[in-house]
Amino acid sequence: MNKVKKISFKDFGIVLVLLVVVVFFSITGGNFLTVSNIRTILLQVASVCICSLGMMFVLITGGIDLSVGYLASGVGMLSAFCMANLGLNGALSLLLALLFALVIGLIQGSLIAYLKVPPFIATMAFMNILKSFSYLITSGRAIYDLPAFVRQIGQGTVLGIPIPIIMMFISIVIVGIFARKVYVGRFFYAVGSNEEASKLSGINTNVVKVVTYMISALFACLAGIVMMGRLATASPNSGDGFEFDVITACVLGGVSMSGGKGKEYQVFVGAMIIGVLNNGMIQLHIDTYMQLGIKGLILLLAVAFDCIQQRKKQKVK
Repeated sequence: MNKVKKISFKDFGIVLVLLVVVVFFSITGGNFLTVSNIRTILLQVASVCICSLGMMFVLITGGIDLSVGYLASGVGMLSAFCMANLGLNGALSLLLALLFALVIGLIQGSLIAYLKVPPFIATMAFMNILKSFSYLITSGRAIYDLPAFVRQIGQGTVLGIPIPIIMMFISIVIVGIFARKVYVGRFFYAVGSNEEASKLSGINTNVVKVVTYMISALFACLAGIVMMGRLATASPNSGDGFEFDVITACVLGGVSMSGGKGKEYQVFVGAMIIGVLNNGMIQLHIDTYMQLGIKGLILLLAVAFDCIQQRKKQKVK
């Protein structure tokens, strides 16, 4: 019975944290708990959550991807450039952006898996490469002339539900099925839990790592397209600091920095906490730089908690 309670708290404790934060801002902010504001929070969270689902796989395998922010803005700039400057239609431009993201993920994954470049170094290098690409492709200028098809992705609705929110929940369902119901999805957890044991059991850990970074790039691309559609603009700095919110959402959601642990619904809850905090602090007129400090402290506490949990597990073993 105690074991059941322990598992239940471990799995759903983050939901209680979200509820506490919601209650706090509902009391302190008069217009917080309204349908329109909750809709706004979900819209703001959509791109973060989508990207966090890809980051989840990276963290589960024991890696990290710092390039997702500028990959998101990079694919936006590339697709917008193709539409506005080369005259390509929207669907083809987005497809080229998707292929671009997958190639970036393939290169990063290969460097990490086969050349043993530390994930932090490899992805930080690509963060700067992609930042340079985002600014150079249009000399630092944003692109505003986007077709209605692209704007519809970020601003349109289906049966009154915003398309970004629909995309977010579809992504959560797909990731949940793949990670926990499909046999191959268990490989990611196996590699993150014990890479050597995974090799001995016949899993090609190098291929798993490469695929992991390609998945991260895929979801970063989708997040970038959603951001571009919502803003109706492709901006080279739209992904600036985006990776911080993504990593924070994952860690808050219980994805272990040590690998081997993470669930898609918890990532969603972690992203919601970030969205609620951002929205609530704005309503309370908290200074922007103070907001950065608060979010930094939250990430630090979440990682510290994860480290404590890992130490307890090692002592039990």
